[in-house]
Amino acid sequence: MIVKKAEDFGFCFGVERAINGILDLLNKGKEVVTDGDIVHNTRVMRFLISKGLAVERDLEDKEGTVFAIRAHGMPYEKRIKIKERFREVADLTCPIVKALFEKAKECRDLGYRVVVFGKEGHAEMEALKGYVEDPIILKKPVKIDDSKPVCIVSQTTSSWIEFKEFVAKLIFMNFSIKEFKVLNTICPVTVEREYEVERLSKECDLIVVVGGKHSANTGKLYRIAGRNTNVIWIEDPEEINRYSVDGFECVGIVSGTSTPKEDVEKVYEILSRRD
Repeated sequence: MIVKKAEDFGFCFGVERAINGILDLLNKGKEVVTDGDIVHNTRVMRFLISKGLAVERDLEDKEGTVFAIRAHGMPYEKRIKIKERFREVADLTCPIVKALFEKAKECRDLGYRVVVFGKEGHAEMEALKGYVEDPIILKKPVKIDDSKPVCIVSQTTSSWIEFKEFVAKLIFMNFSIKEFKVLNTICPVTVEREYEVERLSKECDLIVVVGGKHSANTGKLYRIAGRNTNVIWIEDPEEINRYSVDGFECVGIVSGTSTPKEDVEKVYEILSRRD
């Protein structure tokens, strides 16, 4: 059996920046609190909590406590309230996510109706709502009952292929709207991972996707791989031991952008020991 790793794996810049930001504060002896997952990976969150990060829904400012804004961002009004309550706030919003908020807000201020290719309820989309009034967040195109020009953006972790299909269908369904502006707000690292899994899934008869089960960009890789070959999605490297890979000639390993490099290396090590 041949085992292949994707050329690019491990944390993306935004995730690494957020994790290092938390660890830096904790190493300085500060108490750090946040209101949800810093990144969508259960193993990473367990690690950060073991180091001292507190995740609380009912936030209470305490002397010396630092509030950490997650990589997915935070609605503007909530950000203001947090800054009023906490003397120190660490903004760990991914720069690419922040750029999405700014571009979408700029379009809304110019009079465009903002349509977002994304998942309703996702932390990034909830944060976006704090910057843009009444965005239309969709996974499937619909008829828009509005005469305004439309600006189409995307959740940063979306599939580039699926985004292009969405844009084409949305414009076709709303051909009477005179103006569409399309902005590519997808993280380029996730697009590179998308191309990589597309390539490997055509070379291998099994793909192992490593990453959080509630991670949008990891789920995207799982869907892409499943179009071309057999696919397994695991969160913990040891999970691979539950699966039989007998009979597969080539196994490829890919990961989401919130998956540590060592998780991929561990899966590679386990599979390489099998004959």
